[in-house]
Amino acid sequence: MKTKLRIVLASVLVAAGLAVTAGAASYDNCADQLKDLGLFQGTEDGYELDRAPTRGEAATMLVRLLGKEAEAKELTYEAPFTDLDDWQKPYVQYLYDNKLTNGATETTFEPEEACSAQMYTTFLLRALGYSDAAEGDFTYDAAIDFGETIGLVDYANCNESAFLRDHVAAMSLTALNTDVKGATETKLLEKLVADGAVDEAKAESLLAFFDNYDAYVEATAAMGDATKMDVSADVSASVALGDQQVMSLSMPMEIKADMDMESLDQSKMAVTGTIEVTIDESLVEEGADTSFEMPMEYYYTDGVYYMNMGDQKVKMEMSMEDAMSQMGDLTDLQNSEPICLIESITKSGSTMTVTYSSAGMSGLVNSVLDSMNIDTAAEGVAIDIGEVISKATVSNGKISGMDMNMKMTMTVEGQTMTMDMNMKCDINSIGNVTITLPSDLDSYTDLIGGADEAAA
Repeated sequence: MKTKLRIVLASVLVAAGLAVTAGAASYDNCADQLKDLGLFQGTEDGYELDRAPTRGEAATMLVRLLGKEAEAKELTYEAPFTDLDDWQKPYVQYLYDNKLTNGATETTFEPEEACSAQMYTTFLLRALGYSDAAEGDFTYDAAIDFGETIGLVDYANCNESAFLRDHVAAMSLTALNTDVKGATETKLLEKLVADGAVDEAKAESLLAFFDNYDAYVEATAAMGDATKMDVSADVSASVALGDQQVMSLSMPMEIKADMDMESLDQSKMAVTGTIEVTIDESLVEEGADTSFEMPMEYYYTDGVYYMNMGDQKVKMEMSMEDAMSQMGDLTDLQNSEPICLIESITKSGSTMTVTYSSAGMSGLVNSVLDSMNIDTAAEGVAIDIGEVISKATVSNGKISGMDMNMKMTMTVEGQTMTMDMNMKCDINSIGNVTITLPSDLDSYTDLIGGADEAAA
């Protein structure tokens, strides 16, 4: 049971930090949107998002995203590849005619071989008008890196080590909201509509979704550009087994940052708060504590990272980037929000309501637990994210506050636990922030040496 409890606690903390996590997910929402446009049709067995895409399927998607499916179907097959099914031939013929594929060999295309993340990224970049020819925009080997620079590839939509049709759907949707080369402010979907490849009426709702998403991203980016910030945040959660509450967690914190963008290591930061956890006695060994409170104090100044862990105060020389990583990026309250994780965004006055994909978020939680060497399957634990809704208040083009609610279900040894979590964040001040550091930082224990010299 101790291991099960560790998984439950880890799941709560992981869920609180989803925005900085990478991993595989389930993007039925993306596949649905692509299907509505006629760009993703699935198979007789449905979307089959949990298997690797084939080269033949990738070729089909590229032709559709180029807006050339109708043209391709009018072609007579003359390409030299002898291993294609009839349905694959029009798409490969179009790509061959336009020098977008050379096949696997002179006479084979190998349509049933797996399509890698690198290959599909290359296909999407070509659909956006970029070239990997000699003296072109990117090279095949660096396709994913280039895709990241233009916003096509992000932490959620691509998994290089286990690339699935799931990621094809997520990356394709992202591509539709990416500007085509040489046409700033013209998304790929807008180009497909203008070219008559996608019905305008069918694209209307998705284009509106893209507009709201872009406005949301701009508001979060404007907040992220601030170099001085004072933020109050609170994470609270309750876990129930049936009708009985078995655990509660509260994590209020104050975050202050004064960033020196020219010399990051001269920045100052303070994250202070507490973590309070209460556990029902039925989940612990007899006589064990059922509640604990732990201070949460992190400081950064003059190239040194300080931690107050209650009974131990330590410090170490560290770069600002590493210090933010140690803090769990708590200061980066609004990281980039991959569009593949969002089902809808609505606006009402100054409030933007964002509804996230439950399946996508579930995949992220399980993926992070895997990275923590927590094997949920082996332990008989199943984790499912339910409703995830975030309400952001926008003031003067910037996020001024957020309130997110999330429901999670965890099945442990045949019993189902439910968790309700709330995360609130208020921006108290931007541009006018005073950071007061503890007077006893000199007394903190230097863990690795060099901290005193760095702070001098």
